[in-house]
Amino acid sequence: MNKILLIEDNPEIQEANRDYLTGKGYQVDIAMDGKAAIALLKSRKYDCIVLDILLPDMDGYAVCKAARALTDAPIIFLSCLDEVDDKIKGLLTGGDDYMTKPYSLEELTARIHARIRSSQRRAPSQDGGVHIDYEACIIQTCGRSVFLSQKEFDLFLLLHENPRRVFSKEELLERLWRPGSDVGTVAVHVMKLRRKIGFAEEQIGRIETGYGEGYYLEPPRPESGSRAIRVSTECSWDQESK
Repeated sequence: MNKILLIEDNPEIQEANRDYLTGKGYQVDIAMDGKAAIALLKSRKYDCIVLDILLPDMDGYAVCKAARALTDAPIIFLSCLDEVDDKIKGLLTGGDDYMTKPYSLEELTARIHARIRSSQRRAPSQDGGVHIDYEACIIQTCGRSVFLSQKEFDLFLLLHENPRRVFSKEELLERLWRPGSDVGTVAVHVMKLRRKIGFAEEQIGRIETGYGEGYYLEPPRPESGSRAIRVSTECSWDQESK
């Protein structure tokens, strides 16, 4: 039986979530504030954490950071804060998913199930490795997290999964952008991607230019101390602009 930690201070939401998840076969523990949640995480193992942001003693972002030092269990933010910046902050502090209130109990349960399934599929990673979150478009390494746009992330994956394979601008445009897009947008996205992941060349590699040909990823040399890469979900290519 999978164990869920629900961190929520609203009694009505606590009861509704606990009753529904219990009925679906989950074991549910409840923490009403951040300190209680951290205490539980120190003594028990959970398969998924559902975390509110507006807690009485500390915000959910701080709880998420503390939780990440204790567990790799997927964390789903469940909050009334619905601004894009709130969602990005939640993901960058270590969250795996973000839902806004009001919400459907059926959807919450489906996301919990999907996150647990994905976490069980994760390949092992050595300490200091690179963690790629396909759904959130986040790369984590060297103690830092980088949030990429969907197109930057698609570009990174294509180059990363085909090291030293040179892709022309025209081929990249055809693979990743809508028909009729300007080929100049490829160079712009390559420039932005280089800037964002440049700090992790020893772990990820470097995007090089094959003059007159296109772009390719030169992998890090073995002696540079690169690590295994862990993925959080299976990749599905997005051929449309988002």
